[in-house]
Amino acid sequence: MKTTNLIRSQLLTLAMTSAFTFFTAASATAAEGNDALPYSSDPQIKSVQQEAYNVVRQYEQALNEGNTKKIVSLFAADSVAEWNNKPTYTTAQQKAEGYDALFKIAKFKTVFAYDAINLYGDAAVIRTHHHKGATVMENGKPVTDLNREVFVLNKTSQGWKIVLYTFNTDPIQGEG
Repeated sequence: MKTTNLIRSQLLTLAMTSAFTFFTAASATAAEGNDALPYSSDPQIKSVQQEAYNVVRQYEQALNEGNTKKIVSLFAADSVAEWNNKPTYTTAQQKAEGYDALFKIAKFKTVFAYDAINLYGDAAVIRTHHHKGATVMENGKPVTDLNREVFVLNKTSQGWKIVLYTFNTDPIQGEG
C-alpha cells in the first residue's frame, strides 16, 4: 500500500507540476535507425535528460541481452512493472521471474525510438516506442513487436532508478 500511495503521489505531483515546470523536448523523428533524441536545447536540462536516458538505454541493452539481473537492478526497491496481460510486478523477485519467463520464449533486437524525455524535479518520464516492423523471436518464430513504453524514473542516492515501467501494444507507432 505504501508503494502504491508513493507512486500515486509522485504521478499526481508530476501532473500538477507539469503545468508550471514542464520542460518540453523537441519532437523525436521516427525515421527507423536515425532517431534524434528529444533533448532540450538548454544545456543544463539536456545533461539531466541524458542521465535519465542512460538508464533506459541500459534497460534496452539488457533486454536485448536477455539479462534479467541487470534489468532488475535498474528498478528502485519500491517500483512496479506493468505489462499487458500480466499481473503487476511489485517485488524484485516478481520482476526477475517475469523477465526470466519472457526470455525463455523471446529473444529481442529492440531499438527504442524516444518520443519524450521530460523532467519534473527529481522525476523523469521517458516515452518510447519500437520502430515499425521490429520483430522479436517468440518460440523460434518472428513476431512483429509493436510496443509503446513509459518509464518513470526518480533520482535517488544511487542515481536514476525506474519506479514505473509499463507498456502497451499498439499497431500505430510514433504518432501523437
